[in-house]
Amino acid sequence: MKRILLTGTALASGMLFASVAQAQITVSLGGYTEFFAGFYEDDAPGRTDREFQLETEIVIRADGKADNGLLYGAKVELQNSTGGSSTSVGTDEASVYLGGTWGRLELGDFDGAADTLKIYAPVIGIEQVDGDAYDFLGAESDTGLSLGSQIAFGIHIPNSSDATKVMYLTPRFAGFQAGVSYAPESDSQGQNVVALEDVNLSYKDWIEGGINYTGEFAGFSVAAGATISTASGQGNPVIGTLEDFTAWNVGGQVGYAGFVLGGGYVEADDFNVPTGAVENDQSVWHIGVSYTAGPIAVGASYMDAEGYKGDSSTYASDYKSYGVGVAYTLAPGLVVQSDLMFVDEDVRPATAGPTFSNEGYVFVVGTRLDF
Repeated sequence: MKRILLTGTALASGMLFASVAQAQITVSLGGYTEFFAGFYEDDAPGRTDREFQLETEIVIRADGKADNGLLYGAKVELQNSTGGSSTSVGTDEASVYLGGTWGRLELGDFDGAADTLKIYAPVIGIEQVDGDAYDFLGAESDTGLSLGSQIAFGIHIPNSSDATKVMYLTPRFAGFQAGVSYAPESDSQGQNVVALEDVNLSYKDWIEGGINYTGEFAGFSVAAGATISTASGQGNPVIGTLEDFTAWNVGGQVGYAGFVLGGGYVEADDFNVPTGAVENDQSVWHIGVSYTAGPIAVGASYMDAEGYKGDSSTYASDYKSYGVGVAYTLAPGLVVQSDLMFVDEDVRPATAGPTFSNEGYVFVVGTRLDF
């Protein structure tokens, strides 16, 4: 990541509103680019069997420290395919922060406290049950069902994603850190303002909280965490409404001599459940292991879930996925990586109906360059 020092004088020469008394700010420019080649097959009618995918992100950071010890700064992440078309580039996350011995306050578009503090299974490279392989399997088939893709919350607790929010994190003390965040509207980012209630099928007053612990004992690394997430559903008689929900999660990891073993459990309550849908359980548990030795890392993981998929119209009464991955560092910042993942699922319409069984696999090979 390239770092550039901008003093008050330098800023003043380029921007009329800058002050020569401004404290020194360090600006960092970095990012990554990933290329994937996917080969896949399942029981979805009309499925393609090979595709390419490219993901790239530019990260700009500005960090400063005032004479009184106050830490402050901003971060902007620009990513491809975040706008209205597959070739567009848009803002993925953007935020400003204040920090000190009292903790950290962050404001903007970023992941909330539940996502920040969660602990889950170790993953490497393309990230196995938490990875990009499922982008190749997800499809809306002519059966009207969503096939291949994971349930809406994957292996993680439902969260407000990058909706505009405020978040407070405590300093880490004796290995423990806690935090809480609040997003007024789930369907709002950037300069968007939600002016009317119940216009969209979305959530309001989204609160997340959590606590985790990290430490080392006699050569072992230990991490454990618990999080909670709750929000009120919105909608109207024309488009329907979403149920209110309160979800929770626990997870942990233990590492020793290059090995890491971990997993987690999520109880998702009525997240993503439309009013009038047949009541069903929503939960997921997962486990994984990884081993890293020098430039090579290998990993394996397994998940067992039940829940609604992204558009709420498909319910997976049984969703299992498992697989392995490998990553090799060719040069500083340059990695070649591969995943082989399998999916076995039973799905049906959210409002009840016949069950469709689907089995498949996806093999992905790719490269990643961090800069």
